[in-house]
Amino acid sequence: MRERFKKWWEQFIRIMASMKTAITLLIVLGVVSALGTFIPQGQPQTFYFHAYGHLTGSLITLLSLNQLYQTWWFQLITGILSLSILICGYQRLRHVNNLKSAGSLLLHIAVVVTVIGSVWSLGYAKSFYLEIPVGEKVALAEHGLRDGRLGLKDFKVDYYPDFQPRQYASQLSLKGYKGKNYEERIAVNHPLKANSLKIYQSSWGWVMNLSQLTPDSAKTIQIKDKNTYRLQAGMDVRAVFIPDYAEESGNIESQSPLPNRPHVWLTLLQDGKIIDMTVLAPGEEAQLGLFTLRFDNYSYFSGLQVKEDPGVYLVFAGFILLILGILARYWQLFFPPKEV
Repeated sequence: MRERFKKWWEQFIRIMASMKTAITLLIVLGVVSALGTFIPQGQPQTFYFHAYGHLTGSLITLLSLNQLYQTWWFQLITGILSLSILICGYQRLRHVNNLKSAGSLLLHIAVVVTVIGSVWSLGYAKSFYLEIPVGEKVALAEHGLRDGRLGLKDFKVDYYPDFQPRQYASQLSLKGYKGKNYEERIAVNHPLKANSLKIYQSSWGWVMNLSQLTPDSAKTIQIKDKNTYRLQAGMDVRAVFIPDYAEESGNIESQSPLPNRPHVWLTLLQDGKIIDMTVLAPGEEAQLGLFTLRFDNYSYFSGLQVKEDPGVYLVFAGFILLILGILARYWQLFFPPKEV
């Protein structure tokens, strides 16, 4: 029995250490990964029924092709490939006696680290866009992250003399992300970095707070610039922010993008057709059709792109090991010996 097991084990090691095995697994992993680029990942089941038909959609969800990089069999292929390369590297470790052979070992390790990091990123990286008004906070768990609460403390826009935006920046606070707190001013190309999380400045705009008044209550309405809000079936209100209202011009227009004379232009729509409109300053109210609306206040909102990539550091480590391995393996090409 022991001899049989020993024979089986030697055969297993021989197969796993084979270059043919590693290349075959790499091809399989590449084909499966390519499949994941053609099939949209992470969509609800109804999306695949609608896009591919009921039979194909059912097959996609049954085989978890909609979450390909998180499936047990995809990770099993990755694990076997990594094991094959590690065994091959271990075989070489016994023969490491110079810089060239050490470089070859580093190349094997680099491939394993890079593959694991890439698969980790493909399966568990998350990216989403959100908009936060000044003074408000968002729980990142609502967008698929494990923890953290993101708040916008302040927002500033810097303009050129012709009032074109020069730069815009958000003062962010990130509380309780992996047990740590962060506070940082971000701008375009200057994101907040917290471990494997990055938050990029993407866009900005205005948001207005209105109140829908009745004899008994006041309902708060938050609406972004140039958006609509459903008041009741078939009835909508559209809000346009006018930061510097030029009342004397006789037109509904803004003299500049600076909030010197802030007003809101409200339009009441019935089934998409205009039936009433008004312009209000902060604190003013007006009757639009059957509705009484008050303009309470306004603020900026910041559009943020949030990305979490847990495998990025492993990929970087793999590339560093790869460079070191190439330098060690082919050092004579980079530093040829001087002729005597």
